[in-house]
Amino acid sequence: MNLFNLRFTVKKVDQKQNQNLFFNIIVPLFNAEQYIEKCLKSILKQSYKRFQVQVVDDCSSDSSYEIASSICGVNKNFKIFKNSRRIGALNNISNLLDTKIKEPSRTVDLIIDGDDYLYSGDVLNIVKEKYLETNCLITYGSHISSKGIQGKKYPRLIREFNLFRKYFWYGSHLRTFRHDLWLAINPQDLLNINKEYYPVAWDLAMMFPMLEMAVKRQEFISEILYVYNDNNPISDHKIKRKEQILAAKEIRKKQIYNKRNFH
Repeated sequence: MNLFNLRFTVKKVDQKQNQNLFFNIIVPLFNAEQYIEKCLKSILKQSYKRFQVQVVDDCSSDSSYEIASSICGVNKNFKIFKNSRRIGALNNISNLLDTKIKEPSRTVDLIIDGDDYLYSGDVLNIVKEKYLETNCLITYGSHISSKGIQGKKYPRLIREFNLFRKYFWYGSHLRTFRHDLWLAINPQDLLNINKEYYPVAWDLAMMFPMLEMAVKRQEFISEILYVYNDNNPISDHKIKRKEQILAAKEIRKKQIYNKRNFH
């Protein structure tokens, strides 16, 4: 076999492996009985079918768990858990992401809040193609809310000089990341000064380390992939805005991660 044929064969093998990307979808849920059915059905209608869904109900006091269970119970790739007490979204997400994944470098994690939903049935396929084309480690993108379409790409200098914590927050929905990138986070960086998981602004606590480790291997997806429900009356940005601001300031002061090499 000559060198050209060898390269061609390796490329075909790599491409085939990438096409087998598996999505690990986490849905944290609390008192979202009006929204959870639409959320889960938006996942069910995805054209790309290599995914599993883990729903965690954080001790809801409404019928969220029953509604979610009616969908999860008839779909073998859906699992649902319910806490006996509230522990917060980040604690739940961390618990589920820390479960053993067979091939972390070919598994892409994504978080969908229980009161939000995916914009179309082609979302996972669009994300898969982005990983396939660019060999990225993490994506963020555009979403739609009552305020219209939102989402911006971090400027080149911010990415090149690892200045994410010094700049405006652009790491918006839909956020996805390779599982091995998640595993490289120091768990202590998900905790506040009281050594508790951040109850608010937890998306910054997760995303800053991964953006910093990925450096140039991150991608902004301009297509709308996610619908953010900013009308939910119990959303953190409505009832815990002050706590969000304080937590964000604390997270921005944490140690910056250096670039990590991933295959």
